[in-house]
Amino acid sequence: YLEFRYCCWFKLAIVLVLSQTWQPCVTRFCIPSSHHIREFHYVNLKMNWTNAQNYCREKYTDLASIESTNHIKRLTTPYLDTEIAWIGLRDDPDAWKSNMGNSINSWRWSVTREPSTTGYQNWVFANPNNLFSAEYCVIMDIAGAWLDTRCGFLKFFVCYNGKKRFLLMNFSLLTYPDNL
Repeated sequence: YLEFRYCCWFKLAIVLVLSQTWQPCVTRFCIPSSHHIREFHYVNLKMNWTNAQNYCREKYTDLASIESTNHIKRLTTPYLDTEIAWIGLRDDPDAWKSNMGNSINSWRWSVTREPSTTGYQNWVFANPNNLFSAEYCVIMDIAGAWLDTRCGFLKFFVCYNGKKRFLLMNFSLLTYPDNL
């Protein structure tokens, strides 16, 4: 008799080693997930990038990190009240030192201060371009495309809640001798 009861939002592989004993085994355990469940929130207040980041960190987790086309699909419904909004991507000039200037690898998500872990990018053609050497922050248009721009402009913005989830697993396992 093998019974599994669990609540899971992710694919999960479980390997069970069956013993040849005549006893019930009841186990409960949590599996930490490296995935974050993201809830996006449009904020219809105009702020510069830094103030928007501070607002998101106070009320949510941070400015939105966009790591896949699935995030874009979730972000474009419902539509923004405006056509552009800040997201949590920012250029890090310290990363340029070994690249002799602006590098695509110098863009960091504000929540981790790291480049994308998935490699996902959605730049508008010819972006990032660091126009006039003054564009270090990123806005997202209504289609989910990214443009670099000056951080001091007042824009609407997108925050997210990102909570690590734990999967609680309950299972009961009974094994029977081979001669039954």
